[in-house]
Amino acid sequence: MRCPRCDGEDCIEIDIGLEDQDSVQFFSCRNCEQKWWKHEGGTLNLDEVLHLAARSDFK
Repeated sequence: MRCPRCDGEDCIEIDIGLEDQDSVQFFSCRNCEQKWWKHEGGTLNLDEVLHLAARSDFK
């Protein structure tokens, strides 16, 4: 994954599982520290991620 801000290739990716086999991916660029979330191929903001997580039943 390339960083959308600096086009750097040194990015951390963390896959976070949600309910019903759904997941979101968190990315962080080690070069410029840009952070972003993806879900089903689209970019999300933090509020959208929290909304998805709230639908999940974390026990």
